[in-house]
Amino acid sequence: MASIVEPAGSPGAPRGSLWRRPTARPVAVVLGVLAALAVWSVSELVVGIDVRQPAFGPGVPQDLTAGPIVIASLVAGLVAWLALALLERITRHARAAWVALATLVLAASLGAPLFGRGIDGASRLVLTLLHLTVGTVLIVLLARTSPPAPSAMPRRDR
Repeated sequence: MASIVEPAGSPGAPRGSLWRRPTARPVAVVLGVLAALAVWSVSELVVGIDVRQPAFGPGVPQDLTAGPIVIASLVAGLVAWLALALLERITRHARAAWVALATLVLAASLGAPLFGRGIDGASRLVLTLLHLTVGTVLIVLLARTSPPAPSAMPRRDR
C-alpha cells in the first residue's frame, strides 16, 4: 500500500491527481478559455462595459466580442502547452524554465492593453484582466502537469 508521502507515479500508489493525468493539459487550456469568457461576460453583461480592442498603426479600435476572446485564449493555451512540451524534451528543469518564460511572455503581452490607442480606461482594465486571468490559469495549471526537477524531489532512503 502506498504511503501519503509516496509520489503518485510510484508503484502501488493510488491513482495520481488530476494534474498528472494525460487529460490535464487540454483541461488547463479549456479552463483558460472559460476563465477569459467569464471575465469578458461579467464586464460586458453584468457591469455594462463596452470592451474595445486597442488600435495599432492606422487602424481604429473595434468592439471585442466572444469570438476573438475564445480564439486568442485558445491559441495562447496551445502555444503555452507546446512550449512546455518542448522544454520538457530539452531540459531537466522544464517546469522552472517554463514558469519563467511564461511569466515573461505574460508581462510582454500586457503591452497591448496598456499602450494601444483609442480605448478608454475601462476597456484597458478589462483587457488587462483578461491577459492576467488567462496567463495565471495557464501558468499555474500547466506547471502542475510537469514533473519537478529531479533535484527538487525528496530523497528516499532504502
